[in-house]
Amino acid sequence: MNRKESLEKIMIKAIKQKIRYTQFALAGDWGGAVSLNSRDRLTVLITYYHPARMDHIQAQVRNILRCEFVERLIVSNHNPAIRIEDKVQSKDKRLTLLNQTERRGCGYRWVVAHELSPKYLVVIDDDMFLFPGQIAKLFRCLIDEPEIPHGVAGMIRVGVDSLEYHEVEDIAVDYLCETYAVTNRQLERYIEMKKAVATNDILTAMIDNAADFMVISQTGSARPKIHNVGRLFKSSTFKEVGIAVHKQAGFDKSLMEVDRALNAFSVQDMRNRD
Repeated sequence: MNRKESLEKIMIKAIKQKIRYTQFALAGDWGGAVSLNSRDRLTVLITYYHPARMDHIQAQVRNILRCEFVERLIVSNHNPAIRIEDKVQSKDKRLTLLNQTERRGCGYRWVVAHELSPKYLVVIDDDMFLFPGQIAKLFRCLIDEPEIPHGVAGMIRVGVDSLEYHEVEDIAVDYLCETYAVTNRQLERYIEMKKAVATNDILTAMIDNAADFMVISQTGSARPKIHNVGRLFKSSTFKEVGIAVHKQAGFDKSLMEVDRALNAFSVQDMRNRD
């Protein structure tokens, strides 16, 4: 591929991304309400840190609030230099905006979630944009099979030191990523597992900074599942160095260290239960 073809490919990708953003914004502004044939209600939590990820908060919030089954939407800002109220305007009583007084890693979102004590919870990464219908499908999967966590994308162990990414499939995975649908019991289990490794400062830092998704994925009675809810739409910063956590130096190595630690913990935990 020559330089001209490469530039054309980049331009086409950028145009497609802009069109998708427009569709997402329109769905939030003008889309109809989405209901679920269930009395169960859902809490949704999104946490933000990097300003580049905040460009489309408004559209994200409006799309989530199109879901009639969502009883609470919590937006937690973990960047003290920014006021989240300057990024979101909504009079919907279901919406709560939080500003943390200290810089927080992604793992802190589970502390925020635990304080809410929700029966059902969906946590969405700040670079993932879900349409109302996709949230409804995911919530239905959680209601139908509450014993395990559910998501829309995940990773499967390949060999000893490798993880393989999957999305737009209906399969069991080893680790969820990007979106997490869990019950209160699984949330409690996450807190228990974090306490169990609290004496290991290095492991705790890894989990708090980047590997919290690995812990929450291990809180069910079996492997978590991902579901085909349709094509996924992600921020253009999804793979951007300096913004995306998974692009940090040493990220893959940290994941495998946490993976080994969680496997050892699971074995010991089963022995203790026996």
